[in-house]
Amino acid sequence: MADSFRRRWFFLRQRLISICNAGDCGVASAEVVMKYRFSNFEIDLGQQELRREGVSVHIEPQVFDVIVHLVRNHDRVVSKDELIDTVWHGRVISEAAFSSRINGARRVLGDNGTDQLFIRTLHRRGFRFVGDVQAVAASDADAVRLAPDDAAAAGVAPARVSIATDVSHLDDVVSEVVKAEAIARSSIAVLPFENMSNDPENDYFSYGLTEDIIRLLARNRWLSVISRHSTVGFGGRVVDAREVGAQLGVSYVMSGSVRKSRDAVRITAELARAADGKQLWSDKYDLQLENIFDIQEEMARQIAATIEPELSKVEQQLAARKAPESLDAWDCYQRGLWNLWRFTTPGFDQAEAYFRRAIEADPDFARGHGALAYVNVQRSLYDEPRDRPARLETALRQARVSVALDDLDCFCHCALGRALCLTRQNDEALAAIDLSLELNPSFAQGYFAQGFNLLWYGREIEAETLLDRATMLSPRDSHLWSFHHVRSWAHFSLGEYDIAVEFARRATRQPNVPYRAFATLAASLGRLGEKAQAEAVAAELLQRKPGYKTDTARQELFFCNDQGFIDRFVAGLRVAGITGG
Repeated sequence: MADSFRRRWFFLRQRLISICNAGDCGVASAEVVMKYRFSNFEIDLGQQELRREGVSVHIEPQVFDVIVHLVRNHDRVVSKDELIDTVWHGRVISEAAFSSRINGARRVLGDNGTDQLFIRTLHRRGFRFVGDVQAVAASDADAVRLAPDDAAAAGVAPARVSIATDVSHLDDVVSEVVKAEAIARSSIAVLPFENMSNDPENDYFSYGLTEDIIRLLARNRWLSVISRHSTVGFGGRVVDAREVGAQLGVSYVMSGSVRKSRDAVRITAELARAADGKQLWSDKYDLQLENIFDIQEEMARQIAATIEPELSKVEQQLAARKAPESLDAWDCYQRGLWNLWRFTTPGFDQAEAYFRRAIEADPDFARGHGALAYVNVQRSLYDEPRDRPARLETALRQARVSVALDDLDCFCHCALGRALCLTRQNDEALAAIDLSLELNPSFAQGYFAQGFNLLWYGREIEAETLLDRATMLSPRDSHLWSFHHVRSWAHFSLGEYDIAVEFARRATRQPNVPYRAFATLAASLGRLGEKAQAEAVAAELLQRKPGYKTDTARQELFFCNDQGFIDRFVAGLRVAGITGG
């Protein structure tokens, strides 16, 4: 029923757009409301922004949706069920999750549950927005336009929309706020996915897939994502990424297509650099399905999760080419990441130096503090045991600073969760990482971090599920060796040593794998009684980490709450020929 309604609404909406484009939509009552104003706030629906006195307010997407729905319906009471249907699309959510969004909406508006200046709770009835709201209708000049203004003035609807490379038309497409963000941050435009099928019903899937990808990518706080309203005019035809980049002022352009035949669907997606049109990534997904709408959210999440690390790698390469004296905070952050993912002591040294430099350049750069926390998390795992307390103290302090600077950044919450986990504050870590995943449900690092945390919480099955999710979401992640490695630990903890061997082997095949995965492989083979194989792996381990002892393993598993796990691990190493002391 819900799918049928959404499809009917989509086709009705498309028909209205067609009528308006044809020039039959001249009455004022048909104008689309693009902005709402109340007090010193403005909601810009075109840019999906809440502004206070003209300045964009950082806001969690679901909180934004709650405010929009209440403001849009300020003339009546909105029930809790209606909000859930609108914002969560009818999904079952906890009372705590619902209350947190209402409280979040009040908080960003400077309101609270006591004063209820804007959002009033009506017992057993719902909520009502009680501020004085002014709806601002968009004229044709304010709406998204990709054709020259003179054509519109003449009343001529062009047969083919022209994408001019003259950036003077940029004002017709994106606001000054978005242009400023695109300059300050990496930016991407997701073009409407093309429906390659003959069945027009699949238009809704293509439309929904595009919108979901935009929504999920927008949760990466380092990335500026152009609104769907600004890219809809590029649909239905082949366009050059360079033209899109010139028109929208973006760094990257993503496009794709959907082709459905009988019970199968093929989704293709590609990422191109706007500066020169070079293709940076592409992939295709072939799926069997009964209902095409069942996989829309899942595929959007998969594509968004794959794109994010690909963009990050490109940003790191660009920063690496710049002269050291010309680096700004963002460049230093990207160079630091590139060194961090090497997982070597020199790499950690350089990463830490770049992150500190990023903070010096911009003390309010939340990700700089979060990255400094994260490199100290990694150093606590690899540095000398005597240095560990100081590393973890720094990690916790910097992570808390990063969250205080930007409490909507999934990476910052994840860094805090990792630090809490390594100090055996597993309950607090669980909450921090849950919030990270709530902010960005396609954040592979978040799933890995929570899997790692739950493993030492005694919840190995749940940990394995989360680690599998991380691997699926980001199959080419720089962290991939650790995804496999911690999965090996999960199966080792369950006594499934044969499976532990398989995942440890996968970890050792990754190019940036450190010695630890070889220790886990040797211990797992030892527990299986495969002495010859275990000894061969131990020899490789000692080449990579001369002087490795069973005591080394005990010290390095400082975050493990299960003494039995450590004892079995050490016993397996002994079979492999690793001695104590």
